[in-house]
Amino acid sequence: MAGIARVALVALTASVAVGCGGSNSSTSSTPGFFITISNLSFSPLNLRAPPGATVTVINNDSMAHQVVSEATSGSFVPGAVAGISFDTGAFTGQKSFTLPSGAANGTLVPYFCNIHKNTMATPNGQITIDSTAAPSSPPGGGGGGGY
Repeated sequence: MAGIARVALVALTASVAVGCGGSNSSTSSTPGFFITISNLSFSPLNLRAPPGATVTVINNDSMAHQVVSEATSGSFVPGAVAGISFDTGAFTGQKSFTLPSGAANGTLVPYFCNIHKNTMATPNGQITIDSTAAPSSPPGGGGGGGY
């Protein structure tokens, strides 16, 4: 009898784990602000996001990337613009960071990959602080895991 109870418990645990995995995919379709890296290219090259927004970077490449703000576009040196800075650290899959809630409208914050620097197909992108920016659905084929 104990063997049957154990099998039932294992089956129940497996179904709960599958159910939890399914709920993850529903949160991945939540609108937000996204930068995608694919084939060593950033997209979009100019992301508009409001102050306080969480930006999710989706790495579709098989290698790690590290998205870092820079004070001057093309300098490939980490830095800040008007007190706004971010660094995802090296990652595969996806990483998120939050823009300061007090970020001034119209501020342009350039960014680059600190691992590949100017060897990226599109070496720099930028985030424009735009209080009217609306979230969008995540791009298709987002990278999995690596949160």
